[in-house]
Amino acid sequence: MSRQLNDKLTAKGSGGLNVEIHPLLKEITPTPRLPKNHNPLKRNVRDVFDPTAINPYLNQADTAIKAKKHRGFELAPQGKFIAEADALRSQLKAEAEQNRHEEEIRLKGLVPDIVIGEDKYRLENPPMVEWWDKPYLTVNSYEECRLDESKIDYENESAPVTEYIQHPVFIVNKDSSTTMSPAASTAVFLTKKEMKKMRRNERLQKLKDKQDRIKLGIDPPPPPKVRLSNLMNVLANESARDPTALEMKVRHEAKARVDQHLKQNKQRQLTKEEKQAKIQLQHERDLSRGKFMVVFRIESLNNGKHLYKINMNAKQLELNGICLHNPKFNLVIIEGGSKGIKFYKKLLLKRINWNEQDEDSNDNVVENKCRIVWENEVKQLTFKKWSQMYTQDDENAVDVLRAFGLESYWPQALAVED
Repeated sequence: MSRQLNDKLTAKGSGGLNVEIHPLLKEITPTPRLPKNHNPLKRNVRDVFDPTAINPYLNQADTAIKAKKHRGFELAPQGKFIAEADALRSQLKAEAEQNRHEEEIRLKGLVPDIVIGEDKYRLENPPMVEWWDKPYLTVNSYEECRLDESKIDYENESAPVTEYIQHPVFIVNKDSSTTMSPAASTAVFLTKKEMKKMRRNERLQKLKDKQDRIKLGIDPPPPPKVRLSNLMNVLANESARDPTALEMKVRHEAKARVDQHLKQNKQRQLTKEEKQAKIQLQHERDLSRGKFMVVFRIESLNNGKHLYKINMNAKQLELNGICLHNPKFNLVIIEGGSKGIKFYKKLLLKRINWNEQDEDSNDNVVENKCRIVWENEVKQLTFKKWSQMYTQDDENAVDVLRAFGLESYWPQALAVED
């Protein structure tokens, strides 16, 4: 048998007559070589992928799909949800109580104002003895005085008070009779843009409340506002039957709306007495902010229109003072609130054309002007009403002003340069 195998191998590697085959004539395809650890029994087994061979930090267990856990039918223990509801109610009640407590603290003005930096103030511990009690105590502790009243000296002559108790001063709000703390009585000033926005939001809120009441059936819906422009759109069916009668009805409703509008405006108008009281209140409020005095020098008052404007505006604005006529010049002393004085200054310095000639007068005024001699805030009003006085010379004018204690204004007006 070995001989036959040897003959086959020899024949395969050689030609006829046992001649060696040329290497170029041999088969080119190489014979596959199996590895040394080849196991024919595990030939069809798939190689397991090892991710750690690529990335040692990769954990394949994290990406594994977990098996779905089937939940069975379970009954909640008795009283579980009732206990949860009670716990939730207790939590809401505690939060409401905390919010109410915080609101009370805010209304009392005990919340630090972040705008002025009160939250950064250093809190100090209360003293052992208040400063108003030190003159009456011989010790530095209230507890010792409670135990032994003999340590309280009621007859100390150096004590600041004797039989009186010091109470804190309350700030009374002028608009109401209630007392308020300084923090709660701080006024809030809004800009014009903020005031417009606030009024717009109030109107929208009123309109929304009205619409909600109509939706709930509390108030009846308003009738359709029919005009001649939308007549065909609103009442198309009725206009086809009797357009003339419908037009008369629409005109009547439009006239009724206009009459109601005018009636409401008339009801809102103030009476003559109410107008006077309102104007008087405005002047008093203007005076409460400060009293001011202005002294004017006017070269000529020959034009009756100028004199009329000076007198009438002073009376209408309820300003006090005097118009002193003199051949050299005219001196106007006016005093009142800041708003009235501001309007009067604008009248004399900007609105009146002093070079305007009177039609009935033949005097030729070269240049007439109005200038301020002096202005400032005063402690109290000097004049009780508005009046006019005529003088002939400087001495007479100084005598008139001396009666009011204002004689220094005449030489000061003389010194004003042209």
